[in-house]
Amino acid sequence: MRIIGAVPAGTGATVLHAELAKALPDYDLRSYSPWLELLPPLMRRVCAGPRPDIVHATLEYGCWLRRPDARLVATAHNYVSDAAIRPYVSSLQYLHYRSDLAWSARRTAKQADAIVAVSQFVARMLRDDLGVSRPVQVIYNGVDTARFAPASPSRRSGPFRVLFCGNHRCRKRPKLLAPLARALGPEFEIHYTQGLTRSSVSLEAGREAARMVCVGSVAHSDMPTLYRQVDLLFMPSAREGFGLCVAEAMACGLPVVAADAGALPELVVEGQGGHLCAIDDVSAFATAIRSISDDRARASRMGAFNRARAEERFGAVAMARQYQSLFQAVLDKADAG
Repeated sequence: MRIIGAVPAGTGATVLHAELAKALPDYDLRSYSPWLELLPPLMRRVCAGPRPDIVHATLEYGCWLRRPDARLVATAHNYVSDAAIRPYVSSLQYLHYRSDLAWSARRTAKQADAIVAVSQFVARMLRDDLGVSRPVQVIYNGVDTARFAPASPSRRSGPFRVLFCGNHRCRKRPKLLAPLARALGPEFEIHYTQGLTRSSVSLEAGREAARMVCVGSVAHSDMPTLYRQVDLLFMPSAREGFGLCVAEAMACGLPVVAADAGALPELVVEGQGGHLCAIDDVSAFATAIRSISDDRARASRMGAFNRARAEERFGAVAMARQYQSLFQAVLDKADAG
């Protein structure tokens, strides 16, 4: 079974397809420049070469990457073509999402031999907003739980460290970091990544800057070390199709405080693995973080719960097995037809 996995470089999708390439024989990962998406017809060259059995691509651009001599499996890693995304994107982005991107996704949904969503939330959006009526299989993204594992128990002193990681796009809500630092006070530090894209918003740190530590752009291979250096993951994003860094932090035994939005409630179990708060409610986020930092034994229990949940539901091995079964089912159906 020869598979071409075609995904844009520098995204969470690339990370997940790389896990499939490690686990599945003859999975040929081909990451392309996102700039190619400006001229979709040029994307056909990404899958050129000897005939594969299957092309595995994103739902948004699968119709441009498909080959007439191969089966197409399309994965929806997120969904941004609905009206609710409007406050978090520019006018041009919104027009793009609602017009040509939605059109391309619908076209792929009609042409694909199988459609995958990385969460129940994304599957629901495909059905309710995009109008996809055919079956969509949910396969959660997988984390290498051997690499992403808890640190050895320690009694680290100093401020309680809160980590925000992700690109500084508006929907990720990085603008909440300075107000959160102000609300939490000097007993806390907020460590944040710079992200892998140039898209950013001002953090407006002001006098809180001393308690806000930029760790720069962190390579994915170095993320386990970063998770082990902090006490809690903060994920205020208003829209996540899955939330890869949340699953990674859970695998590393961290409690999580996140927005009650998108797919995040499918990862974070309220009260057991952390807390879910309303979008942009800085006061609620601060209260939730304090409640965890004030009871370190409870924080440890939350971290252990998250580790077990990540191993049970969000492991890379289980994800690869599900995709392998799906790929085989697609080929078996083609042979039978």
